[in-house]
Amino acid sequence: MNCVFCAISSDAYIIENDCFFAIKDKRPVSKGHCLIVSKRHSPDFFSLSPIEASSLLDITKKLKEYLDAEYCPPSYNLLMNCGARAGQTVFHYHLHVIPRY
Repeated sequence: MNCVFCAISSDAYIIENDCFFAIKDKRPVSKGHCLIVSKRHSPDFFSLSPIEASSLLDITKKLKEYLDAEYCPPSYNLLMNCGARAGQTVFHYHLHVIPRY
């Protein structure tokens, strides 16, 4: 398997929990744009286990706290694409957390 997200070093992690890690997006659309990525190679949101889904909520809130402290954005977009026709290009689950100013 040649997956860009599976190859990410833990040195790049901003925060993590048992199921996910957060990294800065390499092509940010705004200051502070991050990705939350599943540690298990899972193609999309619908393939996450119930434990992973619960863990996703936890790390999303922790990442928001981090971004609030670093950048103070007034708003956020949370974006995930599930499937090629929805715009997904990397078939390893990830959630974009995009601060909006």
